[in-house]
Amino acid sequence: MTTSPVVQTDMKWPGIVLIVTGMLAALVMMVHPAAEGGTTEARLQSLARISSTSQHVHMAMIAFIIALWLSLAYTARAWWDSGPVWLASRLYAMGAIAMVGAALISGFVLGAYLDRTLPGASVQEVVPSALLLFSANQVLAGFGMILMSLSILIWSGVLMRQGAWLARACGGYGLILAIVTLALYALGKLALDVDGMMAVVFGQSVWYGLFGAWLIRAGTPTASR
Repeated sequence: MTTSPVVQTDMKWPGIVLIVTGMLAALVMMVHPAAEGGTTEARLQSLARISSTSQHVHMAMIAFIIALWLSLAYTARAWWDSGPVWLASRLYAMGAIAMVGAALISGFVLGAYLDRTLPGASVQEVVPSALLLFSANQVLAGFGMILMSLSILIWSGVLMRQGAWLARACGGYGLILAIVTLALYALGKLALDVDGMMAVVFGQSVWYGLFGAWLIRAGTPTASR
């Protein structure tokens, strides 16, 4: 099987964006605030207090998700005749949309709701709606993580067929990352709380860095036909 470029496209800037954005996402997750307190009321009050910081963190994460999404979509142009890459690009797009939805709920909707209701409402009145928002956040985050992991799995399969050692290293790492992440989530061993999402973001950031480094080094990727 031979390989040949489908579209002559400069991959330097998408590669740089993948590396830088992946690193920034990991750094921002390190300052992601978490609610504290041993009672429901204490945790709700804590969520209200950290809402401002949470907004800034989630605003940054939304920007990073969009930047990664656009970079991978641009990169996919070079493999436009490749069915697996077409599928990976679409799966990542849907996963990114779900992750943005989860970040909007956790970073903006929940905080705004608590700011408006806690001063004049009892905990019993606030809890049902807060739990609904939390559940929506977890469902969207889980759905997004699954789709993004599947996308990385498919991308990595394509990278394993490239000639460069850096592409194969990225592909091998991505296969392991995606399989382990999906398996842990399916077994209930991966909770998408702050610590769980930090682990996911850190793991994916390494893949983005390896992928970006190969794109910069390769110049123009090739697709199998």
